Amino acid sequence: MNWMQDAPNVVSEDGLRKFLGEGHSCDVLCRVTPERTSAQWSGVWTVHCGAPDGERRLLVTARNNMVAREFKTINGLTSFVASLGFDLVSIPMVEGKVASHTLSKDK
Repeated sequence: MNWMQDAPNVVSEDGLRKFLGEGHSCDVLCRVTPERTSAQWSGVWTVHCGAPDGERRLLVTARNNMVAREFKTINGLTSFVASLGFDLVSIPMVEGKVASHTLSKDK
């Protein structure tokens, strides 16, 4: 599966939040294996919205320009995923690996 071949299957941050409330997943894809520099891990991760039927939507910076939103540090990625309402964040550390997050029913 080519995770980056999603256009026009894209989603904005607001759309992602809506879909998460409807039972979709937030899938984090490691695109570049991170490296540690001092106290910081840097790599490239993208976020995808996964539907229960398997359809995926790529998170973009703005729906009208459809540029993939990339996270370059673990701190930035963790902050974003936590802001979606997740209290446990899983981050893939090898290129091509995916971590899936689903909101609990009580959120």
